[in-house]
Amino acid sequence: MPKLLFVTVIPTDEVLTKEGKVRFPGTEKAIEELTAAGWEVTTCGVDWPEPLTVANEIKPDAALVSTYKRVPRSRDCASMLARMSEVPVYTVGVLQKDDAFRTMAPTVGVLKNIGELPLPE
Repeated sequence: MPKLLFVTVIPTDEVLTKEGKVRFPGTEKAIEELTAAGWEVTTCGVDWPEPLTVANEIKPDAALVSTYKRVPRSRDCASMLARMSEVPVYTVGVLQKDDAFRTMAPTVGVLKNIGELPLPE
């Protein structure tokens, strides 16, 4: 079973799009959905350097960082984790379209919802 490092501010609530669709189901439900999709999920907080320490310990196949405008540390965490580790990093929550984030984190995959997270091959 592939390992996933899920970096989040625990707990988080459901996040809806402007159209009322679920963008992020909330931390507990997200863990359930990721486990059902075939991931072995380990969670940690966004405060640096905890995500890098945990990534080095468990050697995950991917990292998913839940990002929200109200928690700017999560954006920083995603870009730093992508630069300082070999782990593929994805974000979910609020879409990261701004140029500053894309410049800092060009290799980070931006997902519209957790269902888009690809399993490793």
